[in-house]
Amino acid sequence: MLNKLTLRLLNIIKKKGSDLFTGPDSYLIWNKIKLSGKGNRLVVLGNGKFRRCVISIRGENNTVEVENGANISFSTLEIVGNNCLIRIGKGTDIGGAYLSAKGEKTQLTIGEHCMFSRNISVMTYDGHPIFDVDTGEILNHPQDIHIGNNVWVAANASVLKGVRISDGSIIAFGAIVTKDVEEKAIVAGTPAKTIKNNIRWEH
Repeated sequence: MLNKLTLRLLNIIKKKGSDLFTGPDSYLIWNKIKLSGKGNRLVVLGNGKFRRCVISIRGENNTVEVENGANISFSTLEIVGNNCLIRIGKGTDIGGAYLSAKGEKTQLTIGEHCMFSRNISVMTYDGHPIFDVDTGEILNHPQDIHIGNNVWVAANASVLKGVRISDGSIIAFGAIVTKDVEEKAIVAGTPAKTIKNNIRWEH
C-alpha cells in the first residue's frame, strides 16, 4: 500500500473530513486530488492506477471507486452533490476522459474491461440548470449513466445523461450518445444511431 509520505510526494492532495483508500499494489502518480466536504471517499482497489489525473469531490457522502486493474490517465473525475458515485470496473483503460456526476444520489458506472480513448465526455447533467419561468421548477434534473462491460468508446465521443450502454458495444469516433445502446452494437453520428448489430471487438 502507498504510504502517506509517498502519496504526498507524488501527488497534490487536499482533503478535509474525507478519506483516501489505496490497495496494496495501487499506483497514483502526478495527480491533483481535492476532496471537499464530509464523508467523501476516493477508493483505489488492488493495482488500480491513476496517472496525471484531476480528481475533485465536493459535497457529502460521495464515492469515486476504481477496481483492480483499472488504468486511468490524463482524465478528470468530478463529483458535485451528495451521495453520488463514480465507479470504474476491473481492467478498464481510460486514456483521456471527463467523467462527471452531479446532483443527489446520481451514479456514473463503467463496467469491466472497457476501453476509452481521448477527449471523451461522460456527464450525468446538462452543464447548467434550466428552469420553467412560471413555476421555477428545474426541467433538466441529473440522471444516472451506466456503461456495461467490454465497451469501446472512441475518441471525441460524448455520453449524455440517462443513457445505458450495454455490454460489448462500440461508440464510434465523435458520436454523441443520447439514447440507450443495445448489446454488441456499433453506434455513430450526432445523435448516435445503430449502424451495425451483433459485433465483437478485441482490446
